[in-house]
Amino acid sequence: MKFHELEIELGGIRGTITQYTRNPYVIGYLDSLEKFVGLRDADMTKTCISKILSWYSNNYDNIQSSEYVFNKEDHKNTSQLLKDIYNDIGSIQK
Repeated sequence: MKFHELEIELGGIRGTITQYTRNPYVIGYLDSLEKFVGLRDADMTKTCISKILSWYSNNYDNIQSSEYVFNKEDHKNTSQLLKDIYNDIGSIQK
């Protein structure tokens, strides 16, 4: 994956998460992720993704079992996308 491809995915990642929560920590992680992707900083991008994945780990079951969440499949896809990017970040191209 290239940074510009990750930039394309950011809107969907942010949209999926912010439809579920307004938690200031995860919003901050998303803001930082956008910043560091724009700066092409792989280390900080990976750190931000790690924080978002940690949030997903703590909230995923609630998301999937909530009767009020209509985009459960989007959360599944977003979580997997973030895991894939996290595992690929060492080979990410500018």
